[in-house]
Amino acid sequence: MTPALAPSPQAPGGQEFALALAGRGGALAFGVLAQSLLAYLLLPEGRGVYALCVTSAMMLGVLFTLSVGRGAQYFVTAGQLSVAQSMTVALAVGLAGSGLAAALAVPLIHSGLGFFAKAEALTWYCALPIIPLIFTTLTLELQLGGLRRFGRLAIFLAWQHLTTAAGVLLFVWGLGMGVNGALLGLVGGHLAVTAAAFWDLRRHCGLAWRLPPRAAGGRVIAYGLRYHAAHMIALLEPRLGIIILGILAVSEDIGLYAVATTFMFQLGVISHAAGMVLYPRVAADGGRRPELSAFCLRATGLAVAGALLLASALAAPLVRLLFSADFLPVTPLLWIMAPGILAYALSGILATHCSGINRPEICSWAAGLGLLVNLAALLLLYPLLDLPAAAWALTAGMLGQLAFLTAAFHRITRLSPAAVWLPRRSDLAYLRAAGRAVFSRAFPKRPAPGGAA
Repeated sequence: MTPALAPSPQAPGGQEFALALAGRGGALAFGVLAQSLLAYLLLPEGRGVYALCVTSAMMLGVLFTLSVGRGAQYFVTAGQLSVAQSMTVALAVGLAGSGLAAALAVPLIHSGLGFFAKAEALTWYCALPIIPLIFTTLTLELQLGGLRRFGRLAIFLAWQHLTTAAGVLLFVWGLGMGVNGALLGLVGGHLAVTAAAFWDLRRHCGLAWRLPPRAAGGRVIAYGLRYHAAHMIALLEPRLGIIILGILAVSEDIGLYAVATTFMFQLGVISHAAGMVLYPRVAADGGRRPELSAFCLRATGLAVAGALLLASALAAPLVRLLFSADFLPVTPLLWIMAPGILAYALSGILATHCSGINRPEICSWAAGLGLLVNLAALLLLYPLLDLPAAAWALTAGMLGQLAFLTAAFHRITRLSPAAVWLPRRSDLAYLRAAGRAVFSRAFPKRPAPGGAA
């Protein structure tokens, strides 16, 4: 791609990226606040129990909903279905699947298995509402992003994290409910963003209960099924260590690993913002401009690498400030995870391109490979390294996934490695300009006293 093809931050795409990044940054700030409260109030052991419950509910919620939310997003973005038609299919399938997942979870809670014995039955029941809510919020977020409602989405995500933090303060600090209160706070955050997003889509985008033709509804479900493995594994791979540690380790180690992964994956905010803006463009033109995806890949890599270098250099003081001295043992884990987080961010851009050209199965194959590498490395290294093995395994899995997606992207686009990966002066110029745009949105200049309004 020549420098002339790099989008300008003043162009619509550049403005949308700045808006999406600023919004994600705001949500990140409130999200870190919520995670800090959880760390200070629950300590490593309670944080580990919380992570087990949330991870289990999240995986059950996604497993039985067939990723129909992604299918609904694609067909609206590609102009083949209305918001009402696609969301009717997604919500009908997803809520039915969520109900089935919750019903199946009840006997597991009382099974006596070691994994479920790490939390009381009441705690697991407090997590059950997360199963349908995680599906609903993910589906609404995808739909708002596909419709390019980045400003509203930014507000809603910030509102979700702020409500969660307020709920944690109320239930954990105010009422002394411990992990149960933290889970109720998370449920409150999901309910808040769900209500706001439903209101916005109904008022401005025609959301209503309207079934599409049977064949069209089947295509929404079929797209979701092709993407389902990728979606499941994308959620599972960062949390695989939590699940395995839930079987092998004590709650304190689980809490330490959960904090490390949560903190590091927050740095993927840049990749999420870029992918959110890129996806509608790729889906609309069928991927006929792969140079745009290549530019997003390079720009994302430079930005995330810079953020990771800064976070790694300041890891110990950041952990002490944000999560308390009880979590200082996570510092080496952050350094180990850094290359994997960079690979995760780059994979997100490549997966966005593949799903946007109606090839979501590539994402599933890549995610499956990464998960197998992660699992094999974790089982091999854990007897030797204990807790750091989970961090090394995560990095290995992310690198494996990136390698597969890179090969697929070059095969599909026929772009040379230099055209995709070689940084350009225009990339840095764009990032500087986008950074200034984000800063100006976050801190707008006030008119001088007596000046024009």
